[in-house]
Amino acid sequence: MTGDTAARPLAGVRIFDLTHVWSGPMSTRVLAALGAEVLKIENFTRPDILRGTGADLRLRYPDADYGTDPLNRNAWFNTQNVGKHSVALDLKSDEGRAAARELVATCDVVVSNYRAGVLSRMGFGYRELADINPAVIVVEMTAFPSTSPQASAAGFGAQFDAASGNTWLSGDEHGPVLTGFAIGDPVGGLFAASAVVTALVRRRETGRGCHIEIPQSEAMMPLFGEAFVAESRGTAQTSRLNGDPTGVPHGLYRTGDGQRLAVGIHDDDQWSALAQRIRLDGFEVTADWAVKARRRTDIEQVEALVTEWAATVTDSGAVVDALQCAGVPAGISAGPAELSNDPQLAATGFFTTLDHPSAGRHPYPGLPLRIDGRHTRPDRPAPLLGEHTAHYLPVTSEAATA
Repeated sequence: MTGDTAARPLAGVRIFDLTHVWSGPMSTRVLAALGAEVLKIENFTRPDILRGTGADLRLRYPDADYGTDPLNRNAWFNTQNVGKHSVALDLKSDEGRAAARELVATCDVVVSNYRAGVLSRMGFGYRELADINPAVIVVEMTAFPSTSPQASAAGFGAQFDAASGNTWLSGDEHGPVLTGFAIGDPVGGLFAASAVVTALVRRRETGRGCHIEIPQSEAMMPLFGEAFVAESRGTAQTSRLNGDPTGVPHGLYRTGDGQRLAVGIHDDDQWSALAQRIRLDGFEVTADWAVKARRRTDIEQVEALVTEWAATVTDSGAVVDALQCAGVPAGISAGPAELSNDPQLAATGFFTTLDHPSAGRHPYPGLPLRIDGRHTRPDRPAPLLGEHTAHYLPVTSEAATA
């Protein structure tokens, strides 16, 4: 759907985007993909820190080169902000705040991911903005709920990864395991985007705007519902790094060609198909394991067999294709190099190649959104800092001056 934003469901919706780093930009990235006009509000002296200043990790820049324009070359920023417009405003100045209020009056949604209370102290809380625009929807993606004793505290991704229970569920007998850098950020962003769409539907029916709060500290927890249900019943749940209580075998297995094969068997039919392949490769499979309960009893032996078999696989891609066709949940643990060259992703158009005036021509990963069978591809690269200020604030150039 490149260049066809008018046909997307949020066409005509304008977003006043006060977000920064990852969680907030992820939410407005989704909204932009759905057709919204996203105005990313930035400050020349304090731009989104994801832009970097030439001091960020070198690998986040094309060819590992900061270049002469590092603020506009950061790959992380440019990925999370495709399809948006950058408007430079100094919200600490009277002129900047006045210009921002005029712009808010033309917007449908305001999104921020400051700490609780910061938006109100800036003079842009829901009550103040509703006076300017009674139908406005204001989304605050706070670290903690505004009613929490921790309301004014800052938050970061690893903190929420651990506090949500995710690291415990991902660990093993040796202890919890962090699942990556700030994994809770994009999850919170997806919740915020969903909330905006819901609020827009409600406003269409009632004519009323609303105030939405998305605490990042709570965003991951709805993903683990079964664990909380088990706890409420007094059922002890043990953590096993790549295991799953409902799957035997279930894990990552190193192959003979240096890959890691992911297999998750949850029923007897899946096991039967996997066992047939293992037998074809010359291994004996215990007949009693055809029943899941017996596989569970003999889990160590089952896992050892699959580990030994996987080590003989010399063409992981072909084996995965065969297993998937046979109904076995299987895949290869892929990194960016494999995904960038994945023929299925290429065939479906998941990556979009965009020309950025400072970063150059590169493919950008898409979002899992298809409308009428077509990908919601970005129709423009991430904006240069302040690139669209004159378009949206043609007579208030002083407002953008830091």
